[in-house]
Amino acid sequence: MSSFTPRAWKSQSARGAADRTEAPAEQFQFRDAERNNLSVAPTAFIGRERDVTDVKALLSQHRLVTLVGAGGVGKTRLALQVGTELLDGYPDGVWFVDLAPISDPELVSSVTAQALCMSQRDGRRVDESIPLWLKHKKLLLIFDNCEHLVETVGPIAAAILRGAPGVRILATSRQALDIAGEKLSRLQSLDVPHSIVDLTPANVIGFGAVALFVDRALLVDKSFALTDDTAPIVADICRRLDGIPLAIELAAARVKVLSVPHLAQRLNERFKILTGGSRDALPRQKTLSALLDWSYDLLAPQEQLLFARLGIFAGGFGLDAATNVCAGDGLDESGILDLLGLLTDKSLVVADTSGERERYRLLESTAAYALEKLRASGECEALARRHAEYFRDRAFAAHERFGTGSTAAWLAGVELELDNYRAALAWALTQGHDGVLGGVVTAALSALWKNAGLAAEGDYWIGLALERVSEAEEPLIVARLRFTIAVLFDGQRSYDAAVNAMKLYASVRDARGEARAQRVLAFAAFQMGRLDEANAANELALTAARASGDTWYVAGCLNTQALIELSRDVCAARELFAQALGVYRALGDESGASAVLSNIAELEFADGHPEQALQAVSETLEMPARAIVSSISASHANSAAYRIALGDLTGARNSAREGLRLGRQTRHEQLIAITLQHIAVLAALGGDARRGAQLLGYVNAQYTSLGMQREPTEQWGYDKLIAALRETLDEDEIASLAAEGAAWPEDRAVEESLKV
Repeated sequence: MSSFTPRAWKSQSARGAADRTEAPAEQFQFRDAERNNLSVAPTAFIGRERDVTDVKALLSQHRLVTLVGAGGVGKTRLALQVGTELLDGYPDGVWFVDLAPISDPELVSSVTAQALCMSQRDGRRVDESIPLWLKHKKLLLIFDNCEHLVETVGPIAAAILRGAPGVRILATSRQALDIAGEKLSRLQSLDVPHSIVDLTPANVIGFGAVALFVDRALLVDKSFALTDDTAPIVADICRRLDGIPLAIELAAARVKVLSVPHLAQRLNERFKILTGGSRDALPRQKTLSALLDWSYDLLAPQEQLLFARLGIFAGGFGLDAATNVCAGDGLDESGILDLLGLLTDKSLVVADTSGERERYRLLESTAAYALEKLRASGECEALARRHAEYFRDRAFAAHERFGTGSTAAWLAGVELELDNYRAALAWALTQGHDGVLGGVVTAALSALWKNAGLAAEGDYWIGLALERVSEAEEPLIVARLRFTIAVLFDGQRSYDAAVNAMKLYASVRDARGEARAQRVLAFAAFQMGRLDEANAANELALTAARASGDTWYVAGCLNTQALIELSRDVCAARELFAQALGVYRALGDESGASAVLSNIAELEFADGHPEQALQAVSETLEMPARAIVSSISASHANSAAYRIALGDLTGARNSAREGLRLGRQTRHEQLIAITLQHIAVLAALGGDARRGAQLLGYVNAQYTSLGMQREPTEQWGYDKLIAALRETLDEDEIASLAAEGAAWPEDRAVEESLKV
């Protein structure tokens, strides 16, 4: 199997997925860093030890546990702690799906697949693929903040429970998912003293709410300490706040500027106003809202203005984003950093300064409150457009940088803003505010959709954009969208989209875009066995790339040209691969280098040197996994053929199964077919000719469905398989068994292959 590095409409994009991969528990193990995506909490976990024990016990008895409670009660924090403590019990890891930043139900399956590091491919819907991919895994899946998406999360969770017996689900929500098998666990507030009489530091610190207050107060004032005088007051504050963790944290942050007695006085005054002077406590569901109101009212006017505007961000944001989107109309650019610092000190903004660049975010409850304030101000639509335009420019800038260095580093930076890109696309396309802007962002993110394993999500946004952008009025944008389809997919669909893009590029006299579409068309034609057409298109693309001085694009064309030459002139192919590899290495692009090394291995095998082929492919397996997982999966698949040729059938079986695992992860139909054919060869050589013939039938049907032909290594395997089958079966038996396999669904074919 050959490896290709298609790029976005600027050039070509490296194919790949996420760096954490996983596998059936009975076959593979993980290093700890590869077995979860749980964030590391910046503060201590306090007051919920008994709740952790209870939830762990429930998960041992029930496959779906939903933590239900009011906003700010600590559901997310508890779920993360439970996941961390249960990590050793799940060989395939603990995976956290954050649903708070999204509002479009159509994105739930995409966000889930991304959290699981499961790439999206054309064909089966992602929500259908998730249970299939999880079928043989043993892991814990955490769905966080489900309340606004229960109608979508519920069916996905139910499908997982039905199809993946080794998976357990922990959900957090303000309401139940309401599906069969769900066990509710209602999370109460932290324990508080019910009386403030005779309370001392020693006996009050045992209450979870007080312990949390003290811990958070110490974060802002290292000299803070409970005394005989303040212990009863702190206990009363926690009681008035109903033990709600977020409310306590907001109040504790104020000890930096208010004494404990003064803090209590200010809170009591606020609550008396809200309850009409009654000494009765506020209804619990209003306590957090009251605290947020109180915290907001204590902010200076400019702090209030920035806080409300920050509600427009999804997931998180950097200083540059906050400055460009929020400054102006009463906020000076130079003051944004100081205002962020003040909001962080007051626990309204969370700052992460552990990376190369600072990153900020609002907690789910405070983000919702900030957005309410923004809407009430009448600025929401204006801020939404500024947000979308800022991230349009960011997407375009990222697109321009792609291919100038490490794909892994590029992807890490772009993925950081994925929630904001989704928010911008939702505003532009789902809500219908600006189809042109949405089309530009969608096409500019083509390399993200490809490399982050989000092809199906990219396809979703492309579909919306094409509905809202007129080809007659915006032919260039439609050309880029069509080209993005060509980049994301293979075979006939890629070919058709590339042809369409070429016509549109030609209509607007965009020679550069037309040439790049020819490059992708060339590879699609190569996949389909149309070598003369592939050669003609690639020569035009290569000429254009050299004329423009785009070395990354030249390397991609050289790689494709070498693939075409492979069946005609091995020496020429070898030289072209060497040139392409040199360019990729000089650029520091591990993805392109990996693709070329895989192809060099294919060349060596076709030239009768399986040992050298195995040596070349081993280099790809030593590279960083980020952004090149599809190349790695192809390397494992190809290694199976090389090992069969060398007589190492056990090693071939292991390589084929690993290639199959990764192919299933990335939903790569061609790769799945290739690895199943290698396993069919092993079955026939091992005396199981009937199963080998059935698997062959499935593989043949897949090639027909994809509109693709076997490349040299796969043709070698096919010939070897047919020869082995004919030693045991006659032609009618082979045909009959192959017909059976052709009717199998993918799950059945994979299940049968694991018996070999």
